[in-house]
Amino acid sequence: MKQIKYTLLVWLAALILFPAGTGATETAVMQKDLKIQDVFQRYGRKKNVTMVELSNEMLETYGMTRYKSITIKNDPEALNFTRQCLEADQKGARKIKEVTDDGGVISAYYQLPGKEADINRFVLFKVNAKGVITLVYIEGDLDSDDLITILFTKKDL
Repeated sequence: MKQIKYTLLVWLAALILFPAGTGATETAVMQKDLKIQDVFQRYGRKKNVTMVELSNEMLETYGMTRYKSITIKNDPEALNFTRQCLEADQKGARKIKEVTDDGGVISAYYQLPGKEADINRFVLFKVNAKGVITLVYIEGDLDSDDLITILFTKKDL
């Protein structure tokens, strides 16, 4: 049941957003101390990749200060690189959920230490059976329970 909820969380997060143009500079500011920023910079403008950033209006509605996601279709090299970045960033993180299969992480939900006391940071990761990678970064004053509540109770998303 928890696996289904986590899967829904990742896909719902991707579905509530709309594409917005972003540059490498915005990505660097977003998670400047995180290795996952390299995933957004390296793959963000490639073919078979969708990058999404939440508008300021939507951020305020959900108590977030930053939201960025990337979906990469069937790229084994990108999967290996993303896993390496996740491994580096999870040091010091609270592992809310992590699922591995055949030696590699296939889904993860981490709460990272915030730069400011009242700002939490979350990284969500999922790779499906078809090899589609989804990586989501969320920052804001919401906590883990708030994030789950937003994604599972909003009917208008």
